Amino acid sequence: MEIFDIGGTELALIMLLAVIVLGPERLVVTARKFGVIVREVKAYLNSLTEELKIETDILEELKEVKNDLDDLK
Repeated sequence: MEIFDIGGTELALIMLLAVIVLGPERLVVTARKFGVIVREVKAYLNSLTEELKIETDILEELKEVKNDLDDLK
């Protein structure tokens, strides 16, 4: 299992350290907050990607119109 180029052993070590440092109660709360943040960032990036796709489609259409107008000259 490779997540962010981190193997299973490294991930287990990170989780163990998180339990030791944060404790089981705070770890659950922190994991939830992290999950919410990841979800929000993902939604924002998806929205941004969609907006950029729309803008590039509009730009392509404008280039086609410009080429058509240049051909008429």
